[in-house]
Amino acid sequence: YEVAGVFQDSLEIANYTYADTVVIQPDAQPGDLKYVDQNNDGVIDDEDKVDIGDPNPDFVFGISLSCNYKAFDFSFMANGVVGNQIVQSYRDPSGFGNYTTEILDRWHGPGTSNTIPRVTTNNRNYAFSERFIKDGSYLRISNVTLGYDIAQKVKLKNFTQCRIYTSVQNLYTFTKYDGMDPEVGFGVYSYDNPSDRFSKGIDCGFYPRPRTVLFGINLKF
Repeated sequence: YEVAGVFQDSLEIANYTYADTVVIQPDAQPGDLKYVDQNNDGVIDDEDKVDIGDPNPDFVFGISLSCNYKAFDFSFMANGVVGNQIVQSYRDPSGFGNYTTEILDRWHGPGTSNTIPRVTTNNRNYAFSERFIKDGSYLRISNVTLGYDIAQKVKLKNFTQCRIYTSVQNLYTFTKYDGMDPEVGFGVYSYDNPSDRFSKGIDCGFYPRPRTVLFGINLKF
């Protein structure tokens, strides 16, 4: 469903009508989502569902850099996408119903929010709508490595290289996505249809990629 905001008071609910007489969402309460009557028949039902969002990014890019200075070496890798959307299917209360920190900006009185509905259970605020569709653009610093070859400064018997290094994987991700990880890739999104393994842009609440710090040594004889 497409969302046209949050009902702020009872008067706004009463004024959301079809042909000036039929209240479109008669069971709504202040703080509930206002759904768009797409086919203009005065009823919010499956006929009002539309295609919203696109899992395919407009641009996919990567950045790599490596350089050496005397005994030091440095490398940097990053990747990202721009222009795609992600569906947070794990937020559907019929499944897990997890909240993100955006719930802190929920509606709790007239004028408090026009995007996040009131906190409640078992009502149509949780119907699958565009509020579960998020911008999936991101820039991820995937690897940074810094090394130093001791053998270039100190003569080491039997070694032509003695390089010590530290590397950080998944250093930081720049994104407006409020889920756990914007790089969701492909995977099963329907628990009723586990054979569908080609869904794209569906966040099922997968565990995010960890940040990993490595220390090591390279020896050449």
